[in-house]
Amino acid sequence: MTKKTDQDVMRENNKKLVLKTLFNAGQTSRSSIASTIHLQKSTVSSIIRELHEDGLIEELGIGEASNAGGRRPNLIQFNYRYGYVLAFDMGARHLRYSVNYLNGEVIKKDSLRLIGNSVKDVFQMMREVISGLQAFDTMKGLLGIAVSTHAPVHENEIRYSPFLELDSFALLPALQEIVDVPIRFENEANLTAISIRDFWYYTGEEPLQNLLALNIHNGIGVGTIINEQLYYGVQGLAGEIGRSVIYKDKQVYRLEELYSEKAIMERIAKHEKKAELTVDEFAALIESKDAFVLEVVDEWITAIAQMAYNLVQYSAPEAVFLSSRSLSQFPDLLQRIFEEYKALDPLGETRIEFTQHDIYDSSLLGGVALISRQVLGLESQDLVFKK
Repeated sequence: MTKKTDQDVMRENNKKLVLKTLFNAGQTSRSSIASTIHLQKSTVSSIIRELHEDGLIEELGIGEASNAGGRRPNLIQFNYRYGYVLAFDMGARHLRYSVNYLNGEVIKKDSLRLIGNSVKDVFQMMREVISGLQAFDTMKGLLGIAVSTHAPVHENEIRYSPFLELDSFALLPALQEIVDVPIRFENEANLTAISIRDFWYYTGEEPLQNLLALNIHNGIGVGTIINEQLYYGVQGLAGEIGRSVIYKDKQVYRLEELYSEKAIMERIAKHEKKAELTVDEFAALIESKDAFVLEVVDEWITAIAQMAYNLVQYSAPEAVFLSSRSLSQFPDLLQRIFEEYKALDPLGETRIEFTQHDIYDSSLLGGVALISRQVLGLESQDLVFKK
């Protein structure tokens, strides 16, 4: 293998800077890019030519002259229709997917009810989705696939799954046999954290550099962003807070056995003498002010506030973002969580809020950002995506 020279490395770094600036800028010009990243115009123009040949540049024509006069600039922008990416979310009961342009804009999305709980069944559904994809008015078509899993992931492999039967079936090689594009697997809480970092809009604020995404669904997981980068931990096991132990009623439980959304609804379903409880039924019971349900919810709110407090004491983030299907329907419950949290830490500066996106969109958008960055070679760059 030929060793890269310092000049080659510098050229690659400059190309990434130009591409990042182009990606974030919208309409811009060669001179504006050169000024923004402090490179010579000749260097930027050379890189722009290369990106243009690759199909990553869209020419927009002549723009307006500046207030100081001078030549009118040739406007360009990143070609978001260069290709598209596909993101899957493998839930406990549904396979959700989203097809997006490289800048994050949604082309189409859907949710499919899972038939069975075997990963082989999931693969068959994925294959049908992939086979039905079109070019969607892009140059290159499908460029990459991200798969969100409700389970730990290490070196692009699902370590185990509490909801799907893996059956010793290798999902990644099976997907690689039907499509020749990069494929990334990632934990759904991690992808939620990525979606907040890359799609969140901070009106009048600097983007957050350190944040936690606390996801409370069928399990409990945390995605951690430190200095704008995702923290994985040893073998991808960071954030498995649901597996933490808690002593209650003279027994040892896993945290998610007591306070995951699944555990709470199973507890209420048992009281209601039902086999299971839907989110809508749970919400209706809260609205009806059912005494037993309100008692369970009170305990749940306290538990979530304590979880958030413990997480903040450990990592001191700027914000904790909560994600829960049922809690998201009741903003007043978030206020109660925040009030109980503040009572534990009255001087703390960390804010707590719900994710802006639909909870199912969060992991999909995180997958879109993850695989788009890989396709463009901009994994560690500061990019701003659009919905």
